[in-house]
This record gives sequence, C-alpha cells and structure tokens, in this order.
Amino acid sequence: MALRYTFNRQTLFFRTHFELAGTKGFLATNSWQLHHVAESRPRTAPPGSRAAFEMELIVDPRMNGRAQQEAHFRGLRHLVFASLPPQAFLVYDLLRRQVRGVLSDGAVNDLFWNSLLMPITIGMMGTTMGVAPLHCACLDRGGNGVLVAGISGAGKSTLTAALGQRGFGVVSDEWTYISRRDCTLVAHGLGLPIKLLPDAAQFFPQLRGHGLRKTLNGEIAYEIEPRETMGCEVRDRSRPRWIFFLERREASGCSLTGCQPDYIVDFFEKSVEKLPEELSEAKQTRKEILHQLSKCPAWIVRTGEGPQQTAGAIERFLAEASDATA
Repeated sequence: MALRYTFNRQTLFFRTHFELAGTKGFLATNSWQLHHVAESRPRTAPPGSRAAFEMELIVDPRMNGRAQQEAHFRGLRHLVFASLPPQAFLVYDLLRRQVRGVLSDGAVNDLFWNSLLMPITIGMMGTTMGVAPLHCACLDRGGNGVLVAGISGAGKSTLTAALGQRGFGVVSDEWTYISRRDCTLVAHGLGLPIKLLPDAAQFFPQLRGHGLRKTLNGEIAYEIEPRETMGCEVRDRSRPRWIFFLERREASGCSLTGCQPDYIVDFFEKSVEKLPEELSEAKQTRKEILHQLSKCPAWIVRTGEGPQQTAGAIERFLAEASDATA
C-alpha cells in the first residue's frame, strides 16, 4: 500500500534551528524526540541569522516493519533519493536546499542523527550552502589546521590517530568541510569516530579490546572515539594552514617534497561530487574555496614507515618550519 504524507505546519508542529559544519539548518518535524536531538547540538551562529537549508521529517510507525537494508542512493539531476538504515527514506533537493523524509521510530536517536543523517546531509547539500566537503583529515596545531589527504589506503586515518596522540587536536578523520568566514577558510568536523582498518591494531594496542563492525561504505573497520580510546584532544574546527598529501612507498624512510598550487586543486577536484548545470553558483563557490586553499603551503609525504614514525617526521618538520618563520 502506498503511503502519502503532508509536509506542512499542521503536521510538523515541532520546529527548531540547529547547526551543521558552520551552517544553520531549520528542522520541522512531528517528533518531539527528533526535535530534542536536533536542538541539543552546539550553536555558534548569531541569533536571528537565516537558515541555509531546511529539513522536514515525519516519523511514522508504519515504517517500522519494513525490511532492513543497506544505505542506497539514486540521483536525478538536482534531486537525490536516499534509503538509510534503519527504515528511513529521504529526498534531497539540492537546488532548493530542502530535505524531506520519512523515518521509522528506530531512526529517532542521537546515533542516527549524528553518525548517519548529518554526515550524509552535509555531504549532499554542503556545496550548495558554501561548504566544500573534501576527502581529507584535519588536525589542529595551536589554532592552525593541518590537512592530511591521500588516496584510499594511503593511511590517512592511522596517521590522524598517531598525530592526535602527539598532541594535535583531532577535527575530522575521513571528510573535512571547508567554509569561508570573513574571507578566511574554516575547516569543520562533525565529531565522528576515527575509522581504522583491521591492520591498524598492530600500531595501536588500544584497539585490541574493540570489536570490528561494518561501516556505511561496506568496509570492516574499528570505529573509535579519539578522546576516549586514544587520549586525543578533539576540536570542532580549525583554520587550514598546511596540507600534507600522503603516499605509501616500499622503501623505508620518510621524505617531504613541496608541491605547487595546481597539484592541490587537481587532487581535490578529482574527489568532489559532480554537480548538475543548474547548480552553477555552487560550482563557482567550491572553485573559489579550492583556489584559496591552494595558497596554503603543501607537501607530498612519501613514507615506508609506520604511522607513529611518519607522525613524528611531520611534527618535527612543522616545528622547524615554525622556527624558520618566527
């Protein structure tokens, strides 16, 4: 039987604003619990500022009995249809910056909101709101952001954990969200766990007491809280200052080679989502963010060492670079 829903003030009477990666969102829902989850997020935007996007979410018990399935996405130009576990269906309208969805009772909790719905929403909608989602980690060193990028399997997450154990604040692991505030770039994280593949246990004894689980992209991995498991400091944002592109090599040792602005732009452009023609303004904004980011000093790190040794080499390199410019 087909289910029909009405999205209006009479059916969605719980309303609140919330923040996501430096942007302000507006939620309308029929669920007090969902309203409470959204309202509990930290807020830094000025009161009265306009929301960058809107979400209208209906919680319907009739969704509870539907079969469990893995996350699935289908795009049609500026529309993206998403089916998420447990029993949630959403439509993302990138052009109008609106999200409409129907959720089961099982999706009304902090875990679904913070670990699944919010990362997917900013990944889908971020570019249309002036936020560039980039496939890289971000750490904070004295208020300066250190971006760590590289192809899948290069070791970004293990290096992130190792840098965190050396006193760098962990902002993000797999994805970092770059916005502009007063012509200055700001890197945002979502406070998500660090994802480490099974072989990371050889470098981090703390993982041996943790179980592996299947992640959203189908990988089997550890998902660990950096503060609780690794003793790392956690930050929600930083200002990008340096970029390191990680490359694995067979030979031992670790070398750093400076790279040009074109390399930075080309690398990140290969990993960003393709946007339809009607989102030309979003394309231009992302292009400008990448151009500004390309002015940061950047190096290619070629390493055959473990994450702790590579983290130590980067820490020493930055200390020497800071001393040279002091």
